[in-house]
Amino acid sequence: MIKNNYIPQGYKQTELGIIPEEWEVVKLGNLGVTYTGLSGKRKCDFGWGSAKYIPFLNILNNPQIDIDDLEYVNIMPNEVQNAVQNGDLFFNTSSETPEEVGMCSVLTDKIENTYLNSFCFGYRLFDNNGAIGIFLSYYFRSAIGRVLMSILAQGATRYNLAKTTFLESTIALPPIKEQRRIVEALSDVDALIAALDKKIAKKRLIKQGAMQQLLTGKKRLQGFKGDIQRVTLSELGRFVSGNGFPLQYQGDLIGDYPFYKVSDFNTKGNENYLNISNNYITKDIANNLKCNIIPKNSIVFAKIGAAIFLERKKICLTDCCIDNNIMSFIPNENIDALFVCYFLRTVSFGELVETTALPSLGIKALGEIIVNLPSTVEEQRAIAKTLLDMDKEIADLEVRRDKYKLIKSGMMQKLLTGQIRLVKPLAPIIPLETPDAQIREIPLQTHVVAGHIVNALYQSSGWGRTKLQKTLHLVGYHCQLDFGNDYIRNTAGPDDQTMMNHIDSKFKQYRHVRIEVKKENGKTRYNYIPTAMIDELEQVYETYPQTIRHAVDSLINKIKKMDLTCAEIVSTLYAVWNNRIIKGEPISDDLLLEDFYAWSKHKLDFSPDQVLCELNYMRKEEIIPIGWGKYIDKK
Repeated sequence: MIKNNYIPQGYKQTELGIIPEEWEVVKLGNLGVTYTGLSGKRKCDFGWGSAKYIPFLNILNNPQIDIDDLEYVNIMPNEVQNAVQNGDLFFNTSSETPEEVGMCSVLTDKIENTYLNSFCFGYRLFDNNGAIGIFLSYYFRSAIGRVLMSILAQGATRYNLAKTTFLESTIALPPIKEQRRIVEALSDVDALIAALDKKIAKKRLIKQGAMQQLLTGKKRLQGFKGDIQRVTLSELGRFVSGNGFPLQYQGDLIGDYPFYKVSDFNTKGNENYLNISNNYITKDIANNLKCNIIPKNSIVFAKIGAAIFLERKKICLTDCCIDNNIMSFIPNENIDALFVCYFLRTVSFGELVETTALPSLGIKALGEIIVNLPSTVEEQRAIAKTLLDMDKEIADLEVRRDKYKLIKSGMMQKLLTGQIRLVKPLAPIIPLETPDAQIREIPLQTHVVAGHIVNALYQSSGWGRTKLQKTLHLVGYHCQLDFGNDYIRNTAGPDDQTMMNHIDSKFKQYRHVRIEVKKENGKTRYNYIPTAMIDELEQVYETYPQTIRHAVDSLINKIKKMDLTCAEIVSTLYAVWNNRIIKGEPISDDLLLEDFYAWSKHKLDFSPDQVLCELNYMRKEEIIPIGWGKYIDKK
């Protein structure tokens, strides 16, 4: 972070901010020209012919064009169209969200008689212009490039990128030598990711082959013999449907039963087993709703709507409830549930849907599915374990690949802004701080958890900057998470503006959260709203240990029910209570009230009964400090 307009040695101030001295601010129109994709073509021209074209998804999904993913188009001998060339860059011109406009891909192969789809435009660099196509592709796919494209996107319900506006835009461009070094570094990580993707694909094919052999009885595991029985699914267990789940009972993260919805099938950690739920209910609520209690080791799947065609079949690890869009299959005692689940994954439920306005599955059709069943439960378990081990191996490879993707994302942010240099600079690099400034190390998880809080609470009562900070204070101290904070006593409670400004800058930089600023009655109010890109943060949050996520989400769920006044009182009470524990001082209701009112004159706005009510609520909900973290003192 730059403070007091300080410019470090080796850097310079530009219209785009502070960049290395060797870098230049250049207009895209000075680097190259744009051209259009195919025009005047009809539907009947596609799918045949001697020419090829680059389809839209090839550009959207790849930083470099995959020349094995081209499609045919008929081009007449005298027809005037723009053929692509090695080194050309391509951008999609339209999307439903500004974050997805202007995704860039570069052609790094020499191919002839190939054209560009009509939903994208090409960008051809001038010779010897000082830019490398693949560097620009990385740049426009990085966080800083995505911000630029989002700014250029115009529209209301659909966003468009104009070529003229694109050419008027400017970027910070390193010297050619540094561009090559950056490309080499990012390409090395891309190669690791591609190698893992290839390995994952191979392992999936091996598993698919094993399923076809083992689940049909064509191949037996060593040590097992006996007949393979052909039985119907209805002979192996029974079907039980889910129940309606009224909105007023949703959102609790603590209860006797997880209440699964179809959306829980997408949750990371629920790949094979349903283990994580966004909703829990008590036994009393289950009785009131007359819920069918689905026993553990039941197989669940979507029974209504488009979700059927996703072909997801999961096993419940605990007794649970399911909503009325889900059906369960409860195996008999002598049947291994995981074996049946793997078998059902070879069956296309989409082919069994009843022909009604809304796709649905019927028990009759499901019950008539023929299962090739080993005669002993031991063989069923052995087959299931073999396949599960394959799944675990694939999952481990996916975790490794996703870590490389996170590393690449961090590298792009540092390398493409000049924060990290891969060539020796003309002058020594000094950290981007004033020489006498005290450096605050604020961990990545601060920004991640803050984004998760915004995503969970932005529609709650009293939402804004103050409630976000109170929630961060409570989550950090109560769940024992190091946010790099250094709170002081301020009017509304514990306050750390340096941390909040850091979070704001990250929200603006990565566009995970939109910050709205409004003036009301002479005061500035901030509102935090998640964007479509918040899923990136949520994916990082999902990598945290389940115990931490459960503790954080449980507390957030309680804060969701608080208005701003309650959140302020609870945050301040927690702070004074925690301070006493840290110092080993006695604790009583009267002493906590005394400390609460000594915090600031503003606290006199709250009556003792109101404060005691929140104190009792904290005890009831077990929001009780243990003396973790720093003592919060006056300014």
